[in-house]
Amino acid sequence: MSSNNKQFKLVLVLSGILVLLGTITLSTPALWNRTSLHKSDPRHFVAPKQTHTPALTQIPITTSRSLHAPVLGYPLFNGNTHLPEIALTFDDGPNPYYSPQILAILQHYGVKATFFDVGYLVADYPNTVRQEYNQGNIVGNHSWSHPEMTLLSAQAILSQLTSTTRAIQAVIGVRPTFFRPPYGALNSIVLAQAKYLGYTTVMWDGSAEDWIVPGVSVIANRILSYAHNGAILLLHDGGGNRAQTVAALPIIITTLKNRGFKFVTIQQLVDDLVAPSSQSANSNAQDSTTVSPVAATVSIAWRRKIFS
Repeated sequence: MSSNNKQFKLVLVLSGILVLLGTITLSTPALWNRTSLHKSDPRHFVAPKQTHTPALTQIPITTSRSLHAPVLGYPLFNGNTHLPEIALTFDDGPNPYYSPQILAILQHYGVKATFFDVGYLVADYPNTVRQEYNQGNIVGNHSWSHPEMTLLSAQAILSQLTSTTRAIQAVIGVRPTFFRPPYGALNSIVLAQAKYLGYTTVMWDGSAEDWIVPGVSVIANRILSYAHNGAILLLHDGGGNRAQTVAALPIIITTLKNRGFKFVTIQQLVDDLVAPSSQSANSNAQDSTTVSPVAATVSIAWRRKIFS
């Protein structure tokens, strides 16, 4: 083979690599650093077979809110760092096999958590969602079909959220007030649509990355290493094989309890972050809360990080 042919083939290979790298760069949301947020790999979600899609459009969405459900205008990454509280959160359920096991462990240890459920799975497994709610846990919105929402139009984002809202409300009789975007993919458009519908967007500051099935001890140690006052910790009860997560959960709970942490729901975390305003006690919910200094600091920091 001539020297010129070899050089030509080398140029073709290098060009192909550069094109591939350019595609990856352009497809990555510019506003978010996936590594720093422990963002889940978009390939991890394994959807169970969907058995039916109910007609939910006729179910009215309850719009009334209580004093205990203020809408935060910024994504929540953690709670009050001055309180020894930790919020366990579980994504991608409900799963008919793993979710009940996780619920049994939580009930055994007297722990409340927050479940961010996928809409069509809520419709497929309503009894599991009902069990989550009846045991005192919070049920949140994790979209209808688990897409990367930064790639959707504003109207498609609204459809994903409202369909899931109706599904959850149809099952537990309560409108969800917390939303977590799949894969942690968030930008100003997604955040604005969630706020428009009355949702506080909840992220996390520590992930077990259990979706890659790294082993029970790895899952437990990762969560334990991220534990701190006000931490929001991410685990999964659906989207794939969660046997390792189930096995790691008792280790996580007992160790953190021994460290003096209290497990709370996202609702309690927000309640301890947002202070009621006596000046507007008779106003509606969004006007009747003022952000505490702790929450204000969080808001300013993340607005600068995301929207600068």
